[in-house]
Amino acid sequence: MKKETFESIREKGLLLYEYMRGSHSYGLNTPESDVDTGGVYLAPAEQLLGLGLDYQDQVESETHDDVWFEMNKFMKLLLSSNPTVLESLFIPDDCILYEHPIMTEIKKHRDKFITKKCFDSFGGYAVSQIRKARGLNKKIVNPVTERKEPLDFAYTFFRQGSTKIENWLEHRGLLQRYCGLVNIPNMDNTMGVYYDWGNHFLNENVKYSQLVDCYHSFEEDDTIEFIRKRKKIVSDLEEMYKSDDNSLVNEYETNLVAIDHDIYCTQLGNMVRFICDFYRVSVNDGTFEKWFNEQKPIGYKGMVGEDKLSNELRLSSVSKGEKPICYINYNKDGYSQHCREYKEYKEWEEKRNPVRYKSNLNKNYDAKNMMHSFRLLQMCIEIANGGTFNADRRGIDREFLLNVKNHKYEYEEIIEMLDKKKEEMDKAISESKIPDDIDVNFVNQLLIDIRKKQLNL
Repeated sequence: MKKETFESIREKGLLLYEYMRGSHSYGLNTPESDVDTGGVYLAPAEQLLGLGLDYQDQVESETHDDVWFEMNKFMKLLLSSNPTVLESLFIPDDCILYEHPIMTEIKKHRDKFITKKCFDSFGGYAVSQIRKARGLNKKIVNPVTERKEPLDFAYTFFRQGSTKIENWLEHRGLLQRYCGLVNIPNMDNTMGVYYDWGNHFLNENVKYSQLVDCYHSFEEDDTIEFIRKRKKIVSDLEEMYKSDDNSLVNEYETNLVAIDHDIYCTQLGNMVRFICDFYRVSVNDGTFEKWFNEQKPIGYKGMVGEDKLSNELRLSSVSKGEKPICYINYNKDGYSQHCREYKEYKEWEEKRNPVRYKSNLNKNYDAKNMMHSFRLLQMCIEIANGGTFNADRRGIDREFLLNVKNHKYEYEEIIEMLDKKKEEMDKAISESKIPDDIDVNFVNQLLIDIRKKQLNL
């Protein structure tokens, strides 16, 4: 079956209602505002008769800016107090593009749809917008731009606290790819770390004489000082690359090579100190040299893959009698949460409106979301206090809402005002005297009468 389109609905005379929705219907439009339309139509008789296999409940544009509902879906959405559909019954006359007498008859009964059910839809949507605004603030202030790996959430003991296992290994010149992990029984996410010294020395071309020279030439504390100097050199180089002055670039790049060599040597010295302390050997009596010569390659799997794509820590088989060099605790829940936040951030980053994002960047919140939060909260208060539905905000709070949209307030100020407005809404809802629910039988009979007119029954 060929689907109905905006054009075919017009040509067949099935259109009942067309109106400007969004900012225009709220009286909040500016010269830059796009014109989005909503509508209601009747499905062709052939879609209503029989099994309804071809029934089409709406038509919409590719951008979803223009959406028309078939009468049956329109009525069901009214019964659920859908904000967008309910607003369509109360928009100002200057936003109505076409209105059929059937729609006029429905609008005569529009007050019957103003019940306490609106509190869930309008108030609930407002609260969701506030959460969304807070979420956007978090994304702007704390962007999750780096995809971390499991090792970023693995910690080992250090003094009276803990440190990342990567830092612990780096300080001693050790590499994760030569590590073997083994679960500790009865201790969730706690593992022993074993080390393949033989493969490290072989593959990294580490000589005994080199280790001893570094041990005698560098102190343990030198590592921190060299790393501090390296960060300063890298920072200065980045500034030079950005500027037109390249006169000192070669000198700084040479210094960077030298400092990297010094860091490597201090790490080897730290490695010797760790080995001597851990295995109870000494450089001075020949026991360290004996230990070094006894190391044979083992072949542990490493903690994670070298491609940085691992989602889990790797476990290795370890021979009985081997001794772990340390223990780690893996914050698996923290890693899972990071993965969710990273995925959400990348999806938001991909879908966000670049112009709107740029305008919101300095204030750390989505001004349009905030504006609609205030609008919905206030409308909910008005409904609760007397069943009044004011879609058009002109002459009510239009100027304030536009000030919110134009970033006239700081994020903290906006959130404080929203919290107070929500408290006001909650109080109004608790004291409201409007009807509890919509009369379903009335709506059902209204729809039956419309179908009878359509089908000449």
